[in-house]
Amino acid sequence: MSEQPAPASDAYLRLNAIHKTFGTTVALKDMSLEIRLGEILGLVGPNGAGKTTLMKVITGAHQPTSGEVAYRDQGRTGAGYNANTAKEYGVACAYQELSLFSNLTVCENFMVNLMDHTPFGRPGWRKRSLATAKTFLDDVFPDHGIDARAPVSELLLPQRQMLEIAKAVSRRGLRVLILDEPTSSLTGDRIIQLHDAMRGLAKKGIAIVYISHKLDEIERVCDRVVVMKGGTTAWAGYRAATSMRELVEILGGRVQAAHKVAQENRDLPVVLDVEHLSTGRLRDVSLHIRKGEIVGISGLEGAGQTELIREVFRASRKRWRRSGIRLGADVSYVSGDRHNEGIFPLWDIADNMLISSLSKVTRFGVIQVTRHLALAKHWFDKLKFTARGVRDEITSLSGGNQQKALLARCLAAESDLVLLNDPTSGVDVETKQEIYRLLEEAKQQGKAILLHSTEDLEMEQCDRVYVMHDGGIVQEFVGDDVSVQNIIRTSFHEKSKGAAAVDETGRSSRARSGGLFRKVTGNRAFLAFAALVSIFVINSLFNQRITSYLGLQLLYSSAVPLVFIALGQMFIVIPGGIDLGNGMSVGLMNVIVAFILVSNPGMGILYMLLVVAAYAGLAAIIYSTKIPAIVITLGASFVWLGIALTIAPVPGGHAPRWLHNFYNYEFPLVPMPIVISVVAAVLSYWVVRRWKYGMIINALGNNPTALSRAGWS
Repeated sequence: MSEQPAPASDAYLRLNAIHKTFGTTVALKDMSLEIRLGEILGLVGPNGAGKTTLMKVITGAHQPTSGEVAYRDQGRTGAGYNANTAKEYGVACAYQELSLFSNLTVCENFMVNLMDHTPFGRPGWRKRSLATAKTFLDDVFPDHGIDARAPVSELLLPQRQMLEIAKAVSRRGLRVLILDEPTSSLTGDRIIQLHDAMRGLAKKGIAIVYISHKLDEIERVCDRVVVMKGGTTAWAGYRAATSMRELVEILGGRVQAAHKVAQENRDLPVVLDVEHLSTGRLRDVSLHIRKGEIVGISGLEGAGQTELIREVFRASRKRWRRSGIRLGADVSYVSGDRHNEGIFPLWDIADNMLISSLSKVTRFGVIQVTRHLALAKHWFDKLKFTARGVRDEITSLSGGNQQKALLARCLAAESDLVLLNDPTSGVDVETKQEIYRLLEEAKQQGKAILLHSTEDLEMEQCDRVYVMHDGGIVQEFVGDDVSVQNIIRTSFHEKSKGAAAVDETGRSSRARSGGLFRKVTGNRAFLAFAALVSIFVINSLFNQRITSYLGLQLLYSSAVPLVFIALGQMFIVIPGGIDLGNGMSVGLMNVIVAFILVSNPGMGILYMLLVVAAYAGLAAIIYSTKIPAIVITLGASFVWLGIALTIAPVPGGHAPRWLHNFYNYEFPLVPMPIVISVVAAVLSYWVVRRWKYGMIINALGNNPTALSRAGWS
């Protein structure tokens, strides 16, 4: 099919001959693209075609090796184009791998994108951020069931995807919205809501770039389609000018009919038997799987499918036994959430594939390199990876090829029962067909496969399908009865009477009740605090003078420097580093005060400022050289110690009288050292948890890539 030239138009954004390389890898090659306001542009292509790289060029996350990004009436930008430039032009993106901060709340994730850069800003910014989060979530996904005050770490994957999309839509001055595989974890009703929202945004004159492997969605919602292959345009034209079947052929794949079986083969042995399983999320679940079967778990997202698969996997671990689950096979698990439950980002492809198969490539506990590489290459060739070789970094692969590595890990382990939790999430049509072929091959070898997928059409690959609703199984379909129509109809089965109320976060109302005691004991600081109190109580039993005013003062006087060292270390650890020279630098400051500041205040203050400037220099070295902070600060600790010994080779020095008087001031009831420590801790808490830039510090430590995409240095 020949490419259809689009009529001339006043495009808002043009990519002209974009070329992008990563070392010797060419990701984009002479790629040109027009984005027009008020239009929904579908961008499709196989894994590794360069779609995500192209979007990162548009958003400023990647700078093109050559070529230019041009905006209408706003000049042309080339090498200086970055995330802040894209933000100024109204570009926002909902990324496939999600650019969220799991240690922040839902509303704080919005504010990282929207907050001003003044030190304090107008009072009440948290209250406004809460209203903003609710507004945009309601606009895109009505009845979303997401608590805007909840930490993102408590959200299910579909809820995180909804948050990612709503956060992108909230961008001030939005003109171009990029959606990279936005429905990979959404259910049918949420997909409909998203498409309705997209049409509404397009009517307001916003351009939308819609990247998806689900060609039925492209056909349903897009005005124009661009097909990418090998980092460049393979075909472009209006959606009405082609069909889904023709698009599949352009992509290099072909539509295959789903296989069917007449009925369950009851002569084969059962490898998994679940009887009346109930947990906080599941209720009275019963199912079974025989050897040589592919069994599907379907239903609306959040109905308990993921929880069921995880319960089965936990039951397979020797240290975990769950009543109601009987296993007669070894178990392997593959998750569609490859970033949190799949890949080891610091390892190469070979190590990621064979981590579960070490017994096959080791001898006396030592890896045999030749066997290791031979087995890795076998699966590398079998799954047709788009990469140079098995020693490439796993993070250099596209999302679909990373998923292949996880599937290879599972199959290489040769387990008899394979658990697949949405394994084709974000995978292109051709790769899906390869995965289906491998599953059929594994089935013919007698393996049992339990498959959960957010795509109802994928269930037609199964011999039998259990449909879940509200934590329980409501229907089983066998053979020719396995159809999208039957699954969708049953998925909306009305809730059974007496069922426990379960909200969209997957937590039952019973689980959310626990009161203040559970909240306090569940805090990460509780264990440390409880240990400290226990030690104090035990010591006071042996020496009651410890509890006196003088005893407390003597006990905690020497602890105050350690408190400041710990708080200082906290400000390093939260952004993702560690400072082994912190204690030595505090010692240097102590020497400067005791030997210089007392006799020459001006010179003492200058020396202290120089130490602060030196710390800023360390930060610059760490950032520019990419050397781990632990290495730089360890070396710096000897520098601080050397300077301190040069100033004061022997113990001595004096504290300023005002400092001595302040430190020994008899504060009522509680000695001054404790008061100083508490005040310092409270101020640090305010900075880290309540100040707007404390929020940015936390975001930096959690997801620096996402923070950069939001326009922060």
